[in-house]
Amino acid sequence: MINCLHGGCLVCRERNEVFNSLTGDELATIDTNRTNIRYKPGEIIFKQGAPCYNFYCVTSGLVKLFIENGNHHNLIIDLVTPVEYIFIPGIFNDQKHHFTAAACEETTACLIDIHVMTDVMRKNPDFAMEYIKKISRQSIGMLEKMSGYNHKQVFGRVAETLFFLSKEIYKKNPFTLSLSRQELADMTGITKESFIRVLKKFKEDQIITMEGNHCEILNFQMLEMISKNG
Repeated sequence: MINCLHGGCLVCRERNEVFNSLTGDELATIDTNRTNIRYKPGEIIFKQGAPCYNFYCVTSGLVKLFIENGNHHNLIIDLVTPVEYIFIPGIFNDQKHHFTAAACEETTACLIDIHVMTDVMRKNPDFAMEYIKKISRQSIGMLEKMSGYNHKQVFGRVAETLFFLSKEIYKKNPFTLSLSRQELADMTGITKESFIRVLKKFKEDQIITMEGNHCEILNFQMLEMISKNG
């Protein structure tokens, strides 16, 4: 267990906003039943099909959520950055994980016992409502991203992925990718070869530059247009 660098949940600056509706005693209960785990790049946080035992809040690093299809081609459905909870629908249904979560880079996460969290939710309806609102927003965002990809051709999908990474995940330009080319392809829903081919075309057209994992978007307007038009 890694102790919170900021003295526990009561004073933690990395605390997710859903906890703002909790009392001091409720936060203390969660803090007592919280474990902070550090994951290495590529390490599995939880596995598709495994039982749900904890709530997970990412406090540093980057986590990918993906569905394992059994044909060596995974589908990345979302990326989770600090400080966000990982959306786990099985907690309130069949108590199983319906996708796998893995660290893309060195990552830390707070794990809170599922029974402790659900007990606090029963006692504090305001907290329960805030959590439901958050996972609802997360699920809507996930569906919107997947729907957007399905209506785009290859160039539009790659453009949207690069735009999303710059604006929503790394929040800067240029940025250093912590995802492999295969992971980028899995996120976009195309083959690795197709993804690399589109990147090469974008580089030739001076829309981006990419050397190794270092990426810079040179023409945001053009990239956004390709993303919207598909």
